[in-house]
Amino acid sequence: MSPARLRSPATSGFSFIEILACLLILGLGVTAAVGMVMYGVLMASRAQGRATGMATAMSVAADPTPLLPKSSTWNGVKGSGEASGYINNFYVVRHETRSQDMVLPDGFTSSLVSVDVYDTFQGHAITSFQTRVLRQSTQ
Repeated sequence: MSPARLRSPATSGFSFIEILACLLILGLGVTAAVGMVMYGVLMASRAQGRATGMATAMSVAADPTPLLPKSSTWNGVKGSGEASGYINNFYVVRHETRSQDMVLPDGFTSSLVSVDVYDTFQGHAITSFQTRVLRQSTQ
């Protein structure tokens, strides 16, 4: 007799419980995979925001009056210590203080510039940047 004839018809195939267990395990695996993809998209979005925020902060630290459209809310005035407004869909706050701790030749000034970048007005901080700027007066 062949081995196929030794099996009874009642033992062939899968039971309902086995199919449910398989579907449960498969569903958990797919859910975990989708969750990981969504987490990866979130992390990529945050990384993109931080990179853009840091580039914006470095640009504003070097130039208190960046080139912006006339409809911009940026209120940076050349020569003042404070400036704030929206740039690149971020709320940016720039603070400049003239430092007296360095001995410089005549005609040069040194300032400490700090820039904070937020996702919205007074929202979560994206990044901060601080640098020292050395300027030569044009007099």
